Amino acid sequence: MRWSYKVARVAGIDVKIHVTFLLILAYFGAIYWQQGGLAGAVTGMGFTLLLFLCVLLHEFGHAFAARAYGIRTPDITLLPIGGVARLERMPDKPVQELVVAIAGPAVNVLIAAGLLIFLAASLRMSDFTEIEQAGGGILENLLAVNVILVAFNAIPAFPMDGGRVVRALLAMVMDHIKATTIAARIGQGVAVLFALASLGGPLLQSLAPGLMRGTFLESFSGNPMLLFIALFVFSGAGQELAYARARSVVGRRTVSDVMHSGFASIPTGTPVAHALAFAKAGAQWAFPVVDPHLRAVGLVGLPALEKAVAGGFGDQLVDDLALPAARIQGATPLTEVLGAIAPRVPVIVENSSGQIVGLLAVSE
Repeated sequence: MRWSYKVARVAGIDVKIHVTFLLILAYFGAIYWQQGGLAGAVTGMGFTLLLFLCVLLHEFGHAFAARAYGIRTPDITLLPIGGVARLERMPDKPVQELVVAIAGPAVNVLIAAGLLIFLAASLRMSDFTEIEQAGGGILENLLAVNVILVAFNAIPAFPMDGGRVVRALLAMVMDHIKATTIAARIGQGVAVLFALASLGGPLLQSLAPGLMRGTFLESFSGNPMLLFIALFVFSGAGQELAYARARSVVGRRTVSDVMHSGFASIPTGTPVAHALAFAKAGAQWAFPVVDPHLRAVGLVGLPALEKAVAGGFGDQLVDDLALPAARIQGATPLTEVLGAIAPRVPVIVENSSGQIVGLLAVSE
């Protein structure tokens, strides 16, 4: 994901934050500063970080459940709207998808249960009905947040976990595409209700009297945040349906069927200045650096070559500029790499002997 930067690596998974995450952190810091000065800002930002720690643990729940089925998670990215665990592929079996989907909310249930047990020693049970009030302590509010995360992800709409649960259950009795279509349409229907509630509760009430009364939608009437969630859900459901349809079209095709086999390469031992002249004559923006045995030692981009020449390193060998790149076998089923390749990042395609036979890249 563009504008995301690695901040840690845990259990073989890169943890990244999107730049917009810093904006939400600064926003809450400013809000708490106005309410309580420096101490309030520190406390508020600390609580926000704890909140996103719970979100991160939620995503690790998905990642570890997927790992149990042999599915890697290259990275987890924190966004203002939550977290995204990028699985290299989705589980093929409905039962596996069901387990992976509920693993995230299960982590929040465990966190909430732990906080509840800890707080039970000092709070009366009646106090838990008021934990969402602004005057609650950090732990009480953190308990409320985890309960809300579970409830939010239970909404039967992509891309929330509830939508994946619905799809997994439907896929047990029908084909995957039909199950995805039904789950996506349910999700988009929920998004429309959210949008109507946000843009005009009275309008929804006039169309369906009593529909919102006594529901959480009534409390969100006119709330712009609900409109943002509605757009996110509607878009996410559509993208999930498009992805599922793409997988069905891909079928049994392999990486070799779609790779770029007419690529240009630069031999090892080539001076950077010569490599730059060669690169400018072509239409590629990234070139594999290949040894005499046709094995790629890495990739070098046109900007790196230009920067090296401008810096007076034209006589340096291109080998020194080659960067490591992901590699994949040409016989790999294409369904296994959908969603696992970062946009505009070329992947080296090799044959069984380790020789480069093509490049694979996806557009954004």
